[in-house]
Amino acid sequence: MNEHSIRNVVIVGGGTAGWMAAAALSRYLDNGYTQTSLIESEDIGTIGVGEATIPPLVNFNAMLGIDEDEFLAATKGTFKLGIEFVNWGQIGHRYFHPFGNYGHDLQGVHFHQLYLRERSQRVMQDISAWSITAVASSLGRCARPGPETRPRCRG
Repeated sequence: MNEHSIRNVVIVGGGTAGWMAAAALSRYLDNGYTQTSLIESEDIGTIGVGEATIPPLVNFNAMLGIDEDEFLAATKGTFKLGIEFVNWGQIGHRYFHPFGNYGHDLQGVHFHQLYLRERSQRVMQDISAWSITAVASSLGRCARPGPETRPRCRG
């Protein structure tokens, strides 16, 4: 430690961003002399919109050394399959943006490029038919997105 070492970090504002910043700084500044503090308003309640529960959260938890299965069991949590946008583009239109992949790439060509080529030549189902997360969501089911998909929800 020298006179230029960080001794105190103060995060002003709670919520998802504040608490995630505090968790990351506490993990990476865990050197015995740096203290991380978080100050949040008692007047502003928790919104809980899940803005941080997008796919990169998996990497964030791994960075902090959090075991995802233990975390889900302790919090009685589940996976977010995607985000539905209501009145997207026009009133009455809905768009579901699934997390995870569409189909499988073929010899270095991305699936969506193959899909768009085929769709330009013939009538095709919507691309969401090739997304396990979109299909699972439309059926009221849940599965962990990715190559090793395992059920994580109760119906």
